[in-house]
Amino acid sequence: MSGLLSTLNTAKSGMNVSQVAIQTTSHNISNINTPGYSRQRVNQSASSPYSMPGKNSNFGAGQIGTGAQIDDVTRIRNSFYDYQYRSESHQYGSTSVKYEYFKNIEGIFNEPSDTAISSSLNSFFNSWSELSKDPQSSGVKSVVIENGKYLSNSINSAFKRLEGLEEGLDKQSEYIMDEVNSMLSQLDKLEKNIKIIQGSGKSPNDFLDQRDQLLDNLSFKLNINDKDVKATLKKAYDANGKVTLDDLTKSGVKISGELEGTLSMKQEINKYKDGLKQLANTITSNVNDAAGQEIFKAKDGELISINPEMLQEPEKINVTADIALKVYELKSEKVNINGKDMTINTFYNSMIQNLGQSSAAVIRDESNQSKILENIDSSRSSVSGVSLDEEMISLVQLQHTYSANAKVMSTIDSLLDVVVNGLVR
Repeated sequence: MSGLLSTLNTAKSGMNVSQVAIQTTSHNISNINTPGYSRQRVNQSASSPYSMPGKNSNFGAGQIGTGAQIDDVTRIRNSFYDYQYRSESHQYGSTSVKYEYFKNIEGIFNEPSDTAISSSLNSFFNSWSELSKDPQSSGVKSVVIENGKYLSNSINSAFKRLEGLEEGLDKQSEYIMDEVNSMLSQLDKLEKNIKIIQGSGKSPNDFLDQRDQLLDNLSFKLNINDKDVKATLKKAYDANGKVTLDDLTKSGVKISGELEGTLSMKQEINKYKDGLKQLANTITSNVNDAAGQEIFKAKDGELISINPEMLQEPEKINVTADIALKVYELKSEKVNINGKDMTINTFYNSMIQNLGQSSAAVIRDESNQSKILENIDSSRSSVSGVSLDEEMISLVQLQHTYSANAKVMSTIDSLLDVVVNGLVR
């Protein structure tokens, strides 16, 4: 009698295990498209038998099994891939920011094109060549002034757009720090929930996935694998619940990720702003000296501007053919720029070449690093990701297991009916 009842309980344990496994499989299938989700599995083992084996045992010789039990429901995750991903993601974070801003800077200068600074520079000096052929021509003087105005507008417009990018970088730095603090706040709450569940002897799989997802996102902002960065973030956050850029810079940690990208690009933009300032000053001083009068006269807020008087009356340009030719020759004549002798075109072209080289390097790095991240994430997904085919196969197997255990229970029920009703008769 006791043997049949114990077998009934054994079958029941098998059904319970299969039921939880089916529920876990259903959870996996439901989250197949959930970002950061790691597939889960049921860890089961044989439950404790009735006794140690022995001929004198009340339960007979040998051990009698009591069925199966669930030890835990765990997630399939390889922490090594997580470490690799986060080691590369902060580098990609920095490069991605540079990639976007270098594209914007290239768009601002828009070289080579008919509307770029180099084209307007050539048009301006070429108009002086035409003026040297007829120094008294009002029409040619008007062309000189218009070309000078267009050159000034091109330089001033590029400078203002660079200033706009710089303001955007400042706002982006603030936004990144807001995101960092938001993630740290979410991580703090998750850690508390994780500890509570772990304290009960369970695995907080979904909370752990959420934490890993947050850490992945945070790793694009900063190098969270760096121990000093971790310590600084924790110390600053614990102190006032918020981390600032000053906290990071004053601590002496190496700034990395998207945050480093914004700081680096700010330096790059300042470099091109300084280059435009130098270009404007060089054109103004050398053209005015060669012409013997103020052709350019900078107004407030502008790097370079045509003298308002000549803008109203181009006829005020009073030069001889030799003087006009002298201004034209500035196009190919070496002048002193930053302590070096070079032409104005050479100085500007050198700045554009440096921009092109830097931009090409960033584009190459962005492509390489994105492929590295994709490969690591692909390897990680092959371990942690949910495969619909595998889950469906598992579901069929679990269905058969559940049905088999149910069949055992049905058989025991029939046997018990024979025993109980047979005794009554």
